[in-house]
Amino acid sequence: MDGDACAFHLALDEQIELLERAHEAEVQLSNEGIAQSNPKVLCARGLALLNLCISRSYTGLGGKSVLELSPDSSLVSGGMPAHGLKTGDIVKIQEQPSTSIKKPQKNEARDGSLNGVVIRSGSQKLAVALDMDKPSLLDTAKRLWVVKIANDAPFKRMMQTILYLKAQPPEGLPNIIKTTFGLSAYLPPVKSEHRLDFFDVQLNEVQKEAVCFALEANCLALIHGPPGTGKTQTLIEIIRQLVARDLKVLVCGPSNISVDNIADKLGPFQIPMVRIGHPARLLPSVVSNSLDVAIKYSSGGMLVNDIRKEMDEKLNASQKTRNGTERRKLWEDIRELRKECKVRERRCTEDIIRTSKVVLSTLHGSGGRDTVRQKFDVVIIDEAGQALEVQSLIPLVRGPSKCILAGDHLQLPPTIPRTNESSRLQKLEFSLFEKLIKLHGTSIKRTLCVQYRMHQTIMKYPSIGLYDSLLLADDSVRSHLLSDLPNVTKTDETQEPLVFWDTHPHGGFGEDETGAGESKSNAMEAGKSLIIPRRSVFYTNIGFKYMDKF
Repeated sequence: MDGDACAFHLALDEQIELLERAHEAEVQLSNEGIAQSNPKVLCARGLALLNLCISRSYTGLGGKSVLELSPDSSLVSGGMPAHGLKTGDIVKIQEQPSTSIKKPQKNEARDGSLNGVVIRSGSQKLAVALDMDKPSLLDTAKRLWVVKIANDAPFKRMMQTILYLKAQPPEGLPNIIKTTFGLSAYLPPVKSEHRLDFFDVQLNEVQKEAVCFALEANCLALIHGPPGTGKTQTLIEIIRQLVARDLKVLVCGPSNISVDNIADKLGPFQIPMVRIGHPARLLPSVVSNSLDVAIKYSSGGMLVNDIRKEMDEKLNASQKTRNGTERRKLWEDIRELRKECKVRERRCTEDIIRTSKVVLSTLHGSGGRDTVRQKFDVVIIDEAGQALEVQSLIPLVRGPSKCILAGDHLQLPPTIPRTNESSRLQKLEFSLFEKLIKLHGTSIKRTLCVQYRMHQTIMKYPSIGLYDSLLLADDSVRSHLLSDLPNVTKTDETQEPLVFWDTHPHGGFGEDETGAGESKSNAMEAGKSLIIPRRSVFYTNIGFKYMDKF
């Protein structure tokens, strides 16, 4: 093994070690929090819900059983209490002890508990898609409680990616991976002699140059977008140009909101696209482009829906019967129907993804069965500065011909667990976006420098401190003030672009760490934070209508 290959494997080994440490720390924090607190304390911290009953059960995507849980009306009135369980959280469902509530016992995992994913969290009900079925727990007469647990799925997906790369001989790796790890030199783009016709006539010259740079790149291109510089607008133009060239594009991001932002902006252009991910996790404006909706209205979707209805009928029958033999037979039928449902859904999914010109998914989702079987010409990663390096590698291991990363490594870094080993785990905060700049230099990126968000006085500090004084304020915002807006009273505050408030803890109003939660609070800062929007309402006479422009 030569030196480059050895360095490649050492880099992968280090990522494995760091990911394992981070995952262990996250699981330990989660387990300790559950083990050391009784259910009532967990509920007070927003991590659990008590006194729940099954209001309905039905068959969801992939043939999985979905439980709708609602508060026991004999104990709770007015809907769900305040809680922190949200769509996408992994939870454990357990039978609630009929006597006094004690700390969770270690044997509960063997005594009928179930894990699942929250697919809908509302004021009246919580819907959970189960990983498996346990008929004993599906008794609608039982009182249940739900607690949030650590999510293993992202860790497993990242580990699969690294182990896959380790198993490949270096010479057999896709060129994009070789360039990413410095096994191949970065080749600058060859400038086209043909003039590009832009779809978006409102792009500025810097954005146009970035679009051309990305389209002409050999295998890697970075778009550095400081705040307010129109990064998303630039990416939309790049995607439209790629589709016009009949290329298949996979668009990814580290979070659902980062992907939905692109999907939402692409919507008006009638591009054949599909957003992979559960509809409950998506913005309402992009649900119509979700995979679930596409399956529902596909040619094979009608049959899938019929299978689900039959499963629901048998599931309801199994909950009503008291005959053990009959119940076992019903569950055997449900399992067979579930297998058929999965097969038919998979065929529908493959057809939809194959015929879509743009597929949108989170980085973790891009490693799922639905996408790994598909060949993509170009991968685009938005908010790449907020993604772990290994996260960004997930869509690249299948060897697209090009990857375009967009983001800002000088803003928020990737999120890692805060533990006693935080200093050691800080290496995980080094994103692929930042790594590529360090490895190949600034020639691999183009920086958008005209910003449309901040008054030049506000812009000055980040421009000098972070962006080497590159930022320029567009004429539309260079000197704009709150007092320039209609119906705004001119005062000392509305005629200043920047006002500082002294939040020094006068009179004992310092940070407060009391209570069951882990967060800090400051009553004085909260009070002053309310004063600012209230004054804005007074100044404008019409509420917050104009505040969105700032």
